[in-house]
Amino acid sequence: MSKARSIYMACLLTGMLSAAKAQTYDVIERRNPWNAGDNVTGIRADSVTSSYAELRGGSEHGDFRDDYEASRRWSAGATAKTITHLERYSLTGTFSFTHASGREMSGSMFIHPGLYPVDVLEFTPGRKDLQTYSFMGGVSYDLGPRWRVGARIDFTSANYTKRKDLRHTNYRLDLQAAPAVSYRHGDWTIGAVYLFGKNSESVSAEVVGTAETIYNAFLDKGLMYGAYEAWDGSGVHLSESGVDGFPVREFSHGAALQLQWRSLYADVAYTRASGTVGEKEHVWFRFPTHCVASRLIYTLRRGERAHFLRLTLSWARQVNHENVLGQETNDGVTITRVYGSNRIFERSALRVNPEYELMDGRRGELTAGAEALILNRMMTQMYPYAVSQRMTVGRVYLAGTLHLGRLNLKAAAGFSAGSCSEQEHTATIDTEPGDPPYRMSDRYERQNEYATAPRLTVGAGCRYNFGNGIYAEARAGYVRAFDLSRVEGPDRWRETVKIGYTF
Repeated sequence: MSKARSIYMACLLTGMLSAAKAQTYDVIERRNPWNAGDNVTGIRADSVTSSYAELRGGSEHGDFRDDYEASRRWSAGATAKTITHLERYSLTGTFSFTHASGREMSGSMFIHPGLYPVDVLEFTPGRKDLQTYSFMGGVSYDLGPRWRVGARIDFTSANYTKRKDLRHTNYRLDLQAAPAVSYRHGDWTIGAVYLFGKNSESVSAEVVGTAETIYNAFLDKGLMYGAYEAWDGSGVHLSESGVDGFPVREFSHGAALQLQWRSLYADVAYTRASGTVGEKEHVWFRFPTHCVASRLIYTLRRGERAHFLRLTLSWARQVNHENVLGQETNDGVTITRVYGSNRIFERSALRVNPEYELMDGRRGELTAGAEALILNRMMTQMYPYAVSQRMTVGRVYLAGTLHLGRLNLKAAAGFSAGSCSEQEHTATIDTEPGDPPYRMSDRYERQNEYATAPRLTVGAGCRYNFGNGIYAEARAGYVRAFDLSRVEGPDRWRETVKIGYTF
């Protein structure tokens, strides 16, 4: 190789590395399709090392909110992430901490409302505080020229408190582990992962002191049908003898397969989860869940530009069974037995998300996509009554980042709308049916309106890179909803500021 050609190659390599270094961590993460899946060995499909640490703060306010959200909420936190490539192995990791506080909060007592098939609601607005700690670590190791092995673990811990009666304290743990292997031969790469997950949350409610006020709670068993009574009543299970609070646990096992041929990547994953509400012999509900998810990503590279076509599909079905419990006393010992169970609720969700993204190392990034959600739910809490619901929500969005020297300008816009229909069914029986189960109709209709109301979302932000890896960023977002009759207002604002260091 001539000296001139050596100098040219060195300058070209330096330019490539500089362009990669100028890209933000999230861009480097998204450009490798394996990072979207569960197989951590795929991080070695890329070779660019990137890390960052940042501090952030934000606020959110406005009347267009779900019934469990705060009228005004602020948050602060710190995050650190890295992808590091060495000679025979690569490492990835994340650590973050967030503290959030909201005013005038009531409704669901869970940290993630809607995650489980049952929910517990309280009705005294007050301040709630949420602290979340999360950690992720993964490693990919080359056993040889073709085989790679690796493992990733994700851990999240959260605590949630409300200090105004009806008070409650929540503790939540999420754990996911995914050992993986992959095999490469020519243009083909095949991978496999075992998926294990565990999540749990316990809600402990209490009233401090003595007061004439009776605080009620509502146990939602699906579509806002359930038990509404004093918080320490037996129907809502917040104050059961021998049970610590309202505990929920879920274990999941599954597997995922990945396949890459040149620029085409595909994966599919299946998990089966088994969840319970209650503990020891006091198990009130059991809910198995089946989930299937798949991704298809095609990458087209032209110089510094890369085009990505992505298609994400997911489907899940969940059934909730309520146990019939009874107590038997033998020789002075009381034992709780399960006499049977009734299927009281089921739901299925289908989500489709096609997306296009353009990455230009110098000019910026552009993303355009659409998303459709079809949610079917059925309540069969009391025979012969049944209620079925079908909700459809669609969304389109566009987001972009423009690089202007040290300044990155960001903008985003989206529009979503949906529809909801319901049918009531009553089976034919020989005797006169009793009264249907209690329903919190006003809250149910408000939730449906919030989920399906047409809304326009816009956002803008800027990021300034001071040099030596230090940057500052500010963002603002606005949501405007239309055709409201039950939600308090049509507007919601969000603001975020960040300061960080890329290395």
